Amino acid sequence: MTDRYAVVWARTGAAPRKMGQLVATGREMRFSYSPEFLEQADTAGLSLLLPPSLWQTRPFVYASTEILPLLPRLMALIPGRNANNIQRRLYTSLLAKRSNVPAPGFETEWELLMLTGHNGIGHIDVFPDDRAALDAYAGTGEPKKRVGSRSEFWRLLKEGTSQDFSAETLDIMRLIGPTPSVGGQIPKLLVSIPDKKSWDGTLAEPGARQVDGVAYTDVVMKVEDPQYRGLEALEALCLDLHRELGFEVPRHWRATIDGLSVLAVERFDRTSTGASLAMESFFSVYATGQQQVRTMTDAEVEGVGLMLLKLAEIVPINASAARLEVYRRFVMALLTGNGDLHLENLAFLGGPEKVRVAPVFDPTPMRAWDRHDLVSALPFYIDEKQHLGYSVARVGESFGLTRAVAADILHELLKATKDYPERVLALKDVPDVNRKNLANRVKTFRAKLAGKGG
Repeated sequence: MTDRYAVVWARTGAAPRKMGQLVATGREMRFSYSPEFLEQADTAGLSLLLPPSLWQTRPFVYASTEILPLLPRLMALIPGRNANNIQRRLYTSLLAKRSNVPAPGFETEWELLMLTGHNGIGHIDVFPDDRAALDAYAGTGEPKKRVGSRSEFWRLLKEGTSQDFSAETLDIMRLIGPTPSVGGQIPKLLVSIPDKKSWDGTLAEPGARQVDGVAYTDVVMKVEDPQYRGLEALEALCLDLHRELGFEVPRHWRATIDGLSVLAVERFDRTSTGASLAMESFFSVYATGQQQVRTMTDAEVEGVGLMLLKLAEIVPINASAARLEVYRRFVMALLTGNGDLHLENLAFLGGPEKVRVAPVFDPTPMRAWDRHDLVSALPFYIDEKQHLGYSVARVGESFGLTRAVAADILHELLKATKDYPERVLALKDVPDVNRKNLANRVKTFRAKLAGKGG
């Protein structure tokens, strides 16, 4: 296989900077920082585990696997292998029209990275070469287009990928842009919407700060899949609940547009001026440091607490605050029926001077659906000789808490969410069977947790 070459750039507040070079062979990937980038100490590197100050010009070598042919941080820039991923459907269709269609596996993933690996979540951009990078950045100042609620864009979302790539469809692909996440149960797109209290479905390309005199803000827009009807309402409820209990939660908007139920969640990897912030999932950090981690559920909850402690040895993060935050989110996931709190639904934000756990995102209670009736995506030890609350409190010890403090947190959140099942049952946008499923499962599980955990 021919070696592949690419360059990595970093989007910063002042101006984009070239970060380094990539070489991929299909068997391994090598990355090295450029000397010019190393002179700038105020920009985050490729990964939290690859700080420029530690690696300098030494190449980092990553052994490719079938599941992760490239470094996990770069895989996050590629549209996920998910049937609902709109970007993947569109861009693989484009690749199929080439005279030399890339082979499945590494070749396809690499070509997708070249097409979609920039202007995504976080501050990392990947290009085939420096000229492509400079051309892309030169076009960032172009006026952004507004798209109405009755446009071809919404028809495309309703009817699926069009195989007739007309000029209009290609313009829509520019709006759809890169992938915002690796997986997920519903389609997600990066767009901008008017920065108003309510939303009518008007949107523009990601990065739009103002269109026709109206202020815009960047969001991750989620389009409800028919097989998960009511999911948007449930996620909005859990976002509201987390905010009520003092968690950091992004703003969100709900709308029904041309028959589609949509949830827009404000992005927190952008500043108010549009500058990019470094963002990396727990999975990316885990899989970079441990070769045996290959999927977003290849870790135990207790291991997450220990990982945060070890990370503080090389990253400027407040380990105590981070561990407390993640333990509280773990308890909230149990209490609300969110069995989908995995390594991709937790992330780090910021760097290099300060790193913290990113605000709450994707807290959807997936136990509402039979196929996702899982207590926890990440396993934790349950002592069969004790009641369940005891085991959950003991998990807190891996997050630096005493068992008594962890038990207090559990009972405090139990009390604060006591009306959650009733709030679920009151959601008219959720099918009756799913409302009852979730409410009953949560009530049963909460009853098991109600005993003292200390």
